[in-house]
Amino acid sequence: MLARPATYLSSARPGTDVMAMSAAALAAAAVAIQDQSMEVASMYLNKAVGIYKLALQWPKGNYAKYVESGKRYPSVSMYDDLAYAAAWLYMATGQQSYLDNAVQFYSHTSAEKHVSANPYMFNYENVAPALDLLLYKATGDQTYKQNVKAFVKEWMNTHSASGDVYYTPRGLAKAEPDGLLQHTANAAFYTLLAAKDVLDQKKFMLYACWARGQIGYMVGDAGRSYMTGA
Repeated sequence: MLARPATYLSSARPGTDVMAMSAAALAAAAVAIQDQSMEVASMYLNKAVGIYKLALQWPKGNYAKYVESGKRYPSVSMYDDLAYAAAWLYMATGQQSYLDNAVQFYSHTSAEKHVSANPYMFNYENVAPALDLLLYKATGDQTYKQNVKAFVKEWMNTHSASGDVYYTPRGLAKAEPDGLLQHTANAAFYTLLAAKDVLDQKKFMLYACWARGQIGYMVGDAGRSYMTGA
């Protein structure tokens, strides 16, 4: 059997990035499930708050330095992750301090040019696009809205102005010539969320059809499915 050694993080082996993302996931799950079970939502939220506090208290560091498997999926920044955690904690609690943290960490992320060489690549390494969605909903700041609009426009433009999004002859959008489907799937999901909460409601079906077309391509509409595994 394939070995799956256990590992851990501590104040001596910090992983600010992965701890922040864990807190964000738990806080988001609390928001998602609160209408079904406040008990479970509270449990998730308490865990999220505790992990976020440790991420702030412990020395700053990226988990890939201490976790071997992290070398395959390293972070280039921890600040988008911290902002993401704070934003979701604000969504879950309404506490202004979390929103203040999110805006502060986002500013640090922006100074790093969205942490990714390709700002339209929304994935584990770069959650700045998701921050634009969350922070626009939380603040109404037009800067975040414009970033959301720019992200969607770039992905839907078959002749990318930036050169960061590419289209295959049959219409699959990719974040780079050899880009992975995770980026396309994330962009499709993002576009649906943006269409619902941020973009022109009169054009909802336009955005929805684009997203549906991208997912459809992946699962076989172009003649073959690119989904593997079980």
